Amino acid sequence: MNKNLPIDTFPFKSQLNLSSLVEYWESNLRKDNGIGLYPTDHILKLIEEAPELKQPVDDLAALEKHKALVGFLMSAIIPSALVDTELSAGLVPFNFKGFFATEGFKAVLPLDKIREDIMLKNQAKNMSAGKIVKASTLILKKFYNTNIELDDPMLVTIPDTTTGLDRIYKVDFSSDFVDVINVGEIKPISEENLSLMMDDLYNTELWLQHIDPSNFVFQGFNICRLVEVTVEEMISSIKYDLLKKDAVTCPMSFETIQKKIRSIFKLPEMKLGLSFFDVDNNIISNQGLSNWNSFMMPCEPEGLSCNYFAGSMYDKAFRQQRPVIIEDLSKMANKTHVETSLINQGVNNVAIAPLIYDNEVIGMLELGTPYASKLNPISASKMEAVLPMFTAAVRRVLEDMKTEVRAIIQEECTAIHPSVEWKFLEEGYKILGKRNSGKKVTLSDITFPGVYPLYGLSDIRNSSNERNTAIQKDLIDNLKQAKKVIAAITLKQEMPILNEMKFRIDNELNKIGKGLNSGDETSVLDFLKNEIVPAFNHFKIIDAEHKGIIEKYEEQLDPELGVIYNKRKDFEQSLTTINETISAYLDTVEKEAQQIFPHYFEKYKTDGVEYNIYLGQSMVKDKTFNTLYLNNFRLWQLITMCEIANKVEALQPTLSTPLDITQLILVHGEPLSIKFRKDEKHFDVDGAYNIRYEIVKKRIDKAFIKDSTERLTQPGKVAIVYTQQKEADEYMRYIKYLQSIDYLKDEVEWLELEELQGAHGLKAMRVSINFNAEKQSFGNEVIQNVLQNINEN
Repeated sequence: MNKNLPIDTFPFKSQLNLSSLVEYWESNLRKDNGIGLYPTDHILKLIEEAPELKQPVDDLAALEKHKALVGFLMSAIIPSALVDTELSAGLVPFNFKGFFATEGFKAVLPLDKIREDIMLKNQAKNMSAGKIVKASTLILKKFYNTNIELDDPMLVTIPDTTTGLDRIYKVDFSSDFVDVINVGEIKPISEENLSLMMDDLYNTELWLQHIDPSNFVFQGFNICRLVEVTVEEMISSIKYDLLKKDAVTCPMSFETIQKKIRSIFKLPEMKLGLSFFDVDNNIISNQGLSNWNSFMMPCEPEGLSCNYFAGSMYDKAFRQQRPVIIEDLSKMANKTHVETSLINQGVNNVAIAPLIYDNEVIGMLELGTPYASKLNPISASKMEAVLPMFTAAVRRVLEDMKTEVRAIIQEECTAIHPSVEWKFLEEGYKILGKRNSGKKVTLSDITFPGVYPLYGLSDIRNSSNERNTAIQKDLIDNLKQAKKVIAAITLKQEMPILNEMKFRIDNELNKIGKGLNSGDETSVLDFLKNEIVPAFNHFKIIDAEHKGIIEKYEEQLDPELGVIYNKRKDFEQSLTTINETISAYLDTVEKEAQQIFPHYFEKYKTDGVEYNIYLGQSMVKDKTFNTLYLNNFRLWQLITMCEIANKVEALQPTLSTPLDITQLILVHGEPLSIKFRKDEKHFDVDGAYNIRYEIVKKRIDKAFIKDSTERLTQPGKVAIVYTQQKEADEYMRYIKYLQSIDYLKDEVEWLELEELQGAHGLKAMRVSINFNAEKQSFGNEVIQNVLQNINEN
């Protein structure tokens, strides 16, 4: 199969012959057939003086002396009115040797040389193969009575010599003035072979087996027309590019698409930009996806808030959901920092088009040039056809991003824990099978019956009071500092309003000094931000001395909150440090515990960390549950609570605000059922009886010892709440062992709790943690040995 012939390979003999064109003119001139405006006698005389024009021409140089006449004769085919705009040429049959061409054609394809940078769009064929097949169809039509129409336009890509950008042309070869002459034997071609030839259209070896080039000669001339289809073809190509899965994330695709857009607009300096919108979270981002970024967001590695673009042209395009085109940014009135940033990047002419899906803007397509007015409403409309494809591509990326985010949320929040993922996969396969059968089904209830719960809470003691105290101190400090500034201003500039402000500050100080009540914080902050700040801003402008005093005051304020935030910040940092320490430790030891027996685990961070563990036979697929595992986890939990207390105790010297924690374990001796709540995406207990367990969980951390004002949970101690004596006996065994190795102190308190709403008859045992003794490390094997020793004794 010869599909890579050189561009000028043509096995048939061909000769230029203008006789049919000359005869056309002679006939019509003599008849005065609609062309009487021409000087008939003069033209006929010129034709008479050029007899070689009626004969085959082997040397095109012979036509040079009749150049003007040939040009006139060709006006019958290429009207003079179109000679400046049409890209046409007269060629030797199936040859790129030309005897006439418009200036536009010669600028694209010179007749005196072959351009090496031409590329055929369809590389499966080449120009030589196309010429051979076209010539062969003329032979089939004339000598075999077979009329074959080739409706397969040839497209060529030719770089523009000025801009370097690709231009695409459809090549139209007209053979109306070509005749084929038989000079040898005409061999028959069977219907079967003809069918084979048509099935393999550009297999030139096959075609030339049945059509012998030596038996035919082509005379006359071809008319070659180039029709520019750059815009249509580039748009079609961009649409195809955007169908790829990584269309707007792959660096190579960015370069390819940007180059094609530059070709559409004939602007080699044009920039392409793209941004994605996470509408749910009010974030603009492209996740730093290689070259696929937005030139409206320079040097921003993270996503930006939509508020960053408030009042800009991007905000206008987003709100109006239609393109915005600025022909000259430098002349734009009311420029925001966004427009100024674009100008600094060398973008002075910009078009932005919102990408809209389901009536919401999910992204922005941007085109920018350094030159004013290159992009205008008319030229920018060329991109309308590809906006839906950009929208689809961005939507795919957003869906992938959401999938990744869901995976992160799952990992952080354990909505679908790996230990129970198998159950969801099983259900998913069932749903898929049923839907493939045409049934409409949704996720059914996923329940795990007969599982044992373990609940633990490491709570920060009096966190609400500590937080209120920190807020109170910051507000008092803020008011006192503001009062000092007002006093300094008053020394130089006496104004009654300043005295009134001092009076109000004193009232606020007196009120919150007695304690912080509901609404006090909001009241003070409103006073500071809405009255004190505007007044200080005014005095900064009118007096340099005032400005220095006020700026010293402002240096004490939190840059984001605009108020003094020292004590509250210390409290929050200390709370966060404790929470992160507890959470990280739980994550570490919980991974080890998964190796003992797979179980469901979830934790929540508030003012402290609480966690739930569920384990049982129904939660595992290929393992056998035994109550030994339950015993193991109860001991593991008690050891873990001791370790958490020790780690937080070790943190105390590093905390800005000292905070104590309390440790609580809730024992539930009977198995229960848990059910996945589809609406809340997490597990909860199932059944009316089991609800009591959830009620107890929510209330015991605030429980008091019966007939006293003492809280059950106390710093430095572990409180274990139970309902049945057998549970207490089991934990007492664990406590005795941990006392023997100095994990716990000797004294054990046996307590009865006050009646709680929905929970009666609760009892507790409380034991102090030994912070001073050296502790041994407990791995899984050690815990198993401890359990065995406890059970034997």
